[in-house]
Amino acid sequence: MSDAYNLHGMALLDCFRGETDAMLVVHQDGERDDVPAAFWLRQTIDPLEARALDLCAGRVLDVGAGAGLHTLELQRRGFDVTAIDVAAECIVIMKERGVRRAEQADLYAFAGGPFDTIVNLCNGLDKVGRLADLPRFLDRMRSMLAPGGQLLADSFDLRVGADASRLAQIERRTAAGRYFGELDLRFEYKGRSGADFTVLQVDYETLAAAAADHGWTCEQIATAGGHYLARLRTS
Repeated sequence: MSDAYNLHGMALLDCFRGETDAMLVVHQDGERDDVPAAFWLRQTIDPLEARALDLCAGRVLDVGAGAGLHTLELQRRGFDVTAIDVAAECIVIMKERGVRRAEQADLYAFAGGPFDTIVNLCNGLDKVGRLADLPRFLDRMRSMLAPGGQLLADSFDLRVGADASRLAQIERRTAAGRYFGELDLRFEYKGRSGADFTVLQVDYETLAAAAADHGWTCEQIATAGGHYLARLRTS
């Protein structure tokens, strides 16, 4: 996964160093989207993400922390928080922005814990990969949480507000036997192309069912269109 995100980290660091027009090209299911790297260096926290920060308690782990937006806010509130990201460039950015504990680490290799709260924000469940990987992800979360701990994560139901073209694509995926929220991505930056990878955008009902099957309680905290925030607790 780190190979897939290398160009993402490079674009963010270039932007942080002064290339404010740095543009990351995102290829998603064959469609191109040019995204300013400045998006990931924003100062404004999405309302659903802000709600997640309000629910944090105890020792916190910020997974896929990026440029440290949420970690810095949690630090400001006095939390004991650790940030991890697979991109080395993001760790440089976070440390220079004032994050006290930032570590380059793959989610499945990180050795820290236990934590009372884990936050996976900014479409946090994309880190799962494919729907079939969700049980492994939940088991990994459980291994890092203290008894009674909580996982706060946001994701999307792609069917909500979808236009006719998107709905037709969803139908084709389902007919082919693939979960509609699995998206194939690739980053491109300054003429370099990264590795292909898959991200997951999972509807709440599917998440809740998988959580229940693996011994978690799950509740939907807030929604905004197809975007939702969920809290999962270990039992």
